[in-house]
Amino acid sequence: MREFYFRGTIPASKSLMNRALIVQSYDPRLKLSGDSSCDDVVHLRKSLARLESSARVFDCGEGGTTLRFLAFRVSRKPGTYLLKGSARLLKRPQDEVQNILGQLGVEVRFEKSGLRILSRGWKNPARPVVTNARESSQFLSALVLNSWNLDFDLKIKVQGKITSESYFSMTLKLLKELGLRYRRQGSFLTVPAGQKVKVTKKYQVESDLSSLFSVASFAAVSGKAQFLDFPGNSLQPDAAFVSIFKKMGIACSRRRGSLGISSPQKLKAVQVSLRNSPDLFPVLAAVCTFAEGRSVLYGAPQLVLKESNRIEKTAELLRKCGVQCRTRKDGLEIQGRGLGCGGPAFVYDPDQDHRLAMAAGLLKYFGQNIRIKHPKVVRKSFPEFWSYVGVRA
Repeated sequence: MREFYFRGTIPASKSLMNRALIVQSYDPRLKLSGDSSCDDVVHLRKSLARLESSARVFDCGEGGTTLRFLAFRVSRKPGTYLLKGSARLLKRPQDEVQNILGQLGVEVRFEKSGLRILSRGWKNPARPVVTNARESSQFLSALVLNSWNLDFDLKIKVQGKITSESYFSMTLKLLKELGLRYRRQGSFLTVPAGQKVKVTKKYQVESDLSSLFSVASFAAVSGKAQFLDFPGNSLQPDAAFVSIFKKMGIACSRRRGSLGISSPQKLKAVQVSLRNSPDLFPVLAAVCTFAEGRSVLYGAPQLVLKESNRIEKTAELLRKCGVQCRTRKDGLEIQGRGLGCGGPAFVYDPDQDHRLAMAAGLLKYFGQNIRIKHPKVVRKSFPEFWSYVGVRA
């Protein structure tokens, strides 16, 4: 079987960088170390720079965090704004933007071309801001990320469970490192008035572990990889992939700020909840096809609301490869076939989803004859992907 080798670093985390850029917009003296050229970060950085020049129309591209974080950011500044995005992005759940900002005195209109925001700045609500994070934690993150320099205490009540709560925890940990004080008790969160960004030192943005995982998965199937600058105590939920790999028999060694990955002779099937790390799903499902036995990936019903319906589209990819699988409301059951691969050639459309393109790339590398449509979709999170893994998509 073909082997894969890699040694190097991965660009900065898209999730952390977009959060840090929002914070930096409240105090430009905050210096950030690390960079990412992915589309989501590029769109947010350009939009924040244009906000300072009194621009009123912003292009969010395909980015969910770009649109949601930016909607809350521009609403802090009096004016009328239009946030444009792709048709697919605008069809994703966005109602909570209107719900939350409406309680802060900001009007949000859904138009064909994007989100229209009419703001006179945030107004002190008479009661706690009530939010529902059932569909995504990004709205709650967007609210707290933009709570700097308020002249009133921001009180928040969260209704029900927080979907992908690990990402909201990541937001709170980042904000705490950058100086935000808050109180959290049960379903209530309070951010006291007058919060200031701590700018005493440069903030190092970690390598993107979602992207790193997509490359590490090639070595996990067959080969070796060494990732430099691997964060010792990562804020990112996708750090969970290391423990998942170990369950599959994949050697993972950490030494002096690096992570080494070595493939085993046989990959073990795994049953694992992806409730806190749903972005691992498409590529991990592809890895599971090389394991021996039945793997179950579960706990992530929010996958149907991502850039695509990731459960159905991942199942489509695996079935086209001749892999038996069964969809669940919260994931997928996969009958691995060991290290064998191959079958009839086919065309696969990742449906504008970067992580599905990466999953198809892994299967292609190890012998599946796939022509991947629109391979440049990986630019959303990891434009270097194809060159890093050596796949000609």
